[in-house]
Amino acid sequence: MKKLLVCFFLVIIGSTSISQDLTIKGNVVDTVSKLPLADAVVMAVRLSDSVLLDFKRTDLKGEFLFSNLPVTTIELLITHSKFEERSYFIIGSQDKKEFTVPEIILPNVSQVFDEVVIFANNEPVYFRGDTLVYNADSFAVGQNAVVEDLLKKLPGIDVDQDGNITSQGKSISQVLVDGDEFFGSDPTVATRNLGADGVESVQVYEKKNDDAEDGEDETIQVMDLKLKEDAKKGYFGRVSGATDGDLTPGVANPFYEGEVLLNKFNKTQKISFFGLGSNTPLSTFGYRDRNRFGLDNESGGGFKYSSMDGDQNNVSGIPKTLRAGFYYSDKIGKKAKVGFNYSYYNTELDATSSSLSQYFLSDSSYFTDNYANNVNKDESHRVNLKLISDIDSLTYFELRPGITIDAASQNDSSNSAFLTDDFKETLNTTIKNLNNSEGYSINSRAKLRRRFKKDKRELMLKYNLEVNDNKTNGSLLSATTYYGIIDYVDVVDQQKENINSSQKHTGILTFTEPLSKKIKLEMEYEYRYELSDLSITSFNNVNGEYTELVSDNSNIFKNMRQENKAGAKFIYETKKHVFNAGGRLRNVAISNENLISDTLILQNINNLLPNFRYKFKPTRSKSLTFAYNTSSSQPSISALQPIQDNANPNRISLGNPDLRPDYSHSFSMNFNSWSPLTAKYVWTGINFSVTENGFTNSTNYDSFGRTIAQTVNVDGNQFGGLYGGASFPIYKRILKLMPNINGSYSKYTSFINDAENLTENTAIAGGIKLELDLDSLNISIGNNFSYNEANSTFYNNTPFTIQRYTAYLKWQLPLHFVVKSDVSYTINSQLSDGYNLSFLIWNAEISKAFLATENLILSIIGNDILNQNIIAQRQINGNVITDNRTTIISRYFLLKLTMKFNNNKTKEKDPKGWY
Repeated sequence: MKKLLVCFFLVIIGSTSISQDLTIKGNVVDTVSKLPLADAVVMAVRLSDSVLLDFKRTDLKGEFLFSNLPVTTIELLITHSKFEERSYFIIGSQDKKEFTVPEIILPNVSQVFDEVVIFANNEPVYFRGDTLVYNADSFAVGQNAVVEDLLKKLPGIDVDQDGNITSQGKSISQVLVDGDEFFGSDPTVATRNLGADGVESVQVYEKKNDDAEDGEDETIQVMDLKLKEDAKKGYFGRVSGATDGDLTPGVANPFYEGEVLLNKFNKTQKISFFGLGSNTPLSTFGYRDRNRFGLDNESGGGFKYSSMDGDQNNVSGIPKTLRAGFYYSDKIGKKAKVGFNYSYYNTELDATSSSLSQYFLSDSSYFTDNYANNVNKDESHRVNLKLISDIDSLTYFELRPGITIDAASQNDSSNSAFLTDDFKETLNTTIKNLNNSEGYSINSRAKLRRRFKKDKRELMLKYNLEVNDNKTNGSLLSATTYYGIIDYVDVVDQQKENINSSQKHTGILTFTEPLSKKIKLEMEYEYRYELSDLSITSFNNVNGEYTELVSDNSNIFKNMRQENKAGAKFIYETKKHVFNAGGRLRNVAISNENLISDTLILQNINNLLPNFRYKFKPTRSKSLTFAYNTSSSQPSISALQPIQDNANPNRISLGNPDLRPDYSHSFSMNFNSWSPLTAKYVWTGINFSVTENGFTNSTNYDSFGRTIAQTVNVDGNQFGGLYGGASFPIYKRILKLMPNINGSYSKYTSFINDAENLTENTAIAGGIKLELDLDSLNISIGNNFSYNEANSTFYNNTPFTIQRYTAYLKWQLPLHFVVKSDVSYTINSQLSDGYNLSFLIWNAEISKAFLATENLILSIIGNDILNQNIIAQRQINGNVITDNRTTIISRYFLLKLTMKFNNNKTKEKDPKGWY
């Protein structure tokens, strides 16, 4: 098989290289001393269509060499930042394929005294300060290409299938268009809709992360797409519909997909409308999908359940979704910007799963065989506003209020069989939970920043408000059968009401004072006030009426926290070194009040939160970063409230009002090395954290294996990880080899029947990917292997492995046909019987584009053609090993019609060149 793949790639490469045998060489000197000129940029441009075929930098001898160029007429353009550019025309033919250009002399830059002369930088890739700049016109893309196609051509830039972007191995956190968000926070709205021919340059830089939480990176990577003047206004969008025509075997209801996306922009004004309806995996929204249509703050929005929803949390199943929304953004005058968006969505998820869990105790073990079906429905309205204003040249103000109104329902059914270690059934429970929930949440932010005439002196004031209010009415019906000498059944029939409200106010004042050109001092004070109320009442069924209060499952609990935090940080910054170190003193006052038992628990905690970060950049292409951070998090009110949660009567959880905040130390180090011209880069890193007062479970088991669990504090939980990867371009970047490796180790403590249980998890994974990228053909193959081992005080687990092999093909054929196919083969080994699954997932699509613009596309899509798709995974938690299987959408076929439209020129332009 490996030999066949190698032969296949060689044939492909060879077939694209038959006519690429033109050779050009030469040497460059300056105009005064006639000495060799190093680092001049030499570009080979095909004259017929102005496509950049290749570029080189001259070596120390001033020499350059091009080989394997197509036999055609080529313009040779030579540039240097200190000299005028020169160009030569090379007319290649089958009789003349080798050219030598002797002693190319670059003249001095013109000196003009009567007027200002601006020379554009024509290098494909260069630095402007610490900003990496790509000249977009220097990189060839196809007709109708979008920005994402352009980014895939840029050295050091990678774009995955979900649209996530990395630059030199670092994730791009924010994508801007002319310095501003483009229809919200999702970068794919810009990268997959804007035409590549409208981009003037792509700029990548690092900026301070103003929204960084404790322990997060203080800087983020930003990509800014600079548009050409004639591309700053227009419209774009798409309308698509798909159905299987009720032809998918074994499916009662037809699959369908439909979406509408309409965007209009005119320099600063942006208007967007979207709609989506689907019952395919397109309905399952991850982070990217939640924002894919450009709505700001469009995150979360799932069911707003209280702790009544038990421990079932299926995230996969059969979805159904309807979403619609509107977005508006514009500038008011020269200094202010306003934004508004509204979204509505209605989702439904029907998930069925099964699992086999093995529990290890100090003197025995047992199994549970579980089945669950969850039907969740959610309806939500969201409104977000934005006001940004430069009050004057030194003062900036930002206000972002938002409100969400939710209504949800949940219908969960499950069955659990308790089995001895020889699989004899001792207990069986059937559970049905019904919940209906409605509520609202408010999330608002305000920021005021004042700069001063003294450079780098700054005052920042932030205020955040979070308000949540939710009410849930539910019911619990469970029947537990006990098998023994005499079988009997225990029934629980209850109605429940949960009222949950909270508010959090946070104010942060930061002042930065420069002490010298390289050193500044940053001082900060933060005040946080949180108030949470949780009321849970449960009533037993007595003669058909739910009137008997269940005190063990009812409580009214109030939690109040006040936090004061003050600190300072010294920052030293030069071109090669960035160093900051500081710390914060924190006081937390906590009040936990049980209004039923009239008890009050007060806590007052003081701690120091030091931090340190050092970044060394010996060159622009290499960096080494070391960081140390401390952080602390609070327990949730559901973990504090001292009542039993019996949503699953076999797995009862009990709150603990004595819980204290945790305290974590984290260390990290990473290294990046890359070459923007060759597209080669290497990255690696390690991280380690240890937590004091960490949150863990203390679980007690009865004779049947049922549990009562409570969250407690424990010291010494640890986690460590390492990762590394590289990208090596081969054969003029037509081939790319990308190896990767990562590993992790964790150690944490829990308690089983009051005995300490120490669990250690070790995982090692690695893989390699090979990509072939031609103008009309893209192929990638890869594999990943992971080894996992977990041991605890109560068991030594057999290690298990997961292998995954993938392949991807995109082939652009004549007559505007495109074929796409992806295959993944997964092998699970050494899991429980029935879970050692190996499955092959094959998806394929063939499409035909119509019209001169190719914007009308007819597609036939096959999902999981072999009908093998399933989620199978192993989870290890304390003394429990669980193998899961979840039913998800498998095989279906769609006939899809898509119409794209925009105001951009989509036909090939006339050759420009340099004449």
